[in-house]
Amino acid sequence: MQKQQPVVFLPGTQCDERVFLPLWRQMQLAERRYVPLQWAETLEQMDGLTEHAVAADKVHLFGFSMGGYIACRFALANPELIASLTLVGFCSAGLTVNEKQQRQQIIRALEKGPVGPMPEKRLAQMVNINGANGQQAVQSIRDMEQDLGPSVLKYHLQSASQRSDLTDALASSGLNIHVIGAEYDQVAPVEKMQQMHRQIPGSRFTLLKGCGHMAPLECPQALAEAFHSLIPEAQV
Repeated sequence: MQKQQPVVFLPGTQCDERVFLPLWRQMQLAERRYVPLQWAETLEQMDGLTEHAVAADKVHLFGFSMGGYIACRFALANPELIASLTLVGFCSAGLTVNEKQQRQQIIRALEKGPVGPMPEKRLAQMVNINGANGQQAVQSIRDMEQDLGPSVLKYHLQSASQRSDLTDALASSGLNIHVIGAEYDQVAPVEKMQQMHRQIPGSRFTLLKGCGHMAPLECPQALAEAFHSLIPEAQV
């Protein structure tokens, strides 16, 4: 019986392993690894943490949001180590000018001193509040926000905001890529995710119904099933 290759999970901005807990409960993986990006203060540290987690093994990379960017960087630099690359809520086209400006505004505010919790308006952009797990997702976001603090948010925004467009590189990489979008995602809209899929030959696309950007928290069962469809040995 062939040994299952490890699955390496990379979280999003100001997230830790709690963003994946509902998803992991729906999956039976022989070997699961997690990249603690919440420890990183620079992009180079994020790359280093990923390299340490992979440990020169051939792996399935699972990147959520910002973690998708870091996963792409590693996969493009080390294609021989990648069994598959799953990207959830991450668009390879990079950030728009408006998104970059918004991030710079947040960074400047954080540098001036303590800031309040994430505004409800921003939360509504992150989560489909009316979804089946919407309120639980909001609580998880609030818990991570409080525990990780503003410094982690600042480091993540500083490290991962100057993203180049990786679409062409992914398209010519020959990697086994699975793009997963969410119906109500306002951070990585479905239209952009579908366009990304169309521009990457051989990639697969899955649409998750009823959830917003925080798919691992909002629709863990559907996300686990989508991953299982790509990796049959990942039981759900």
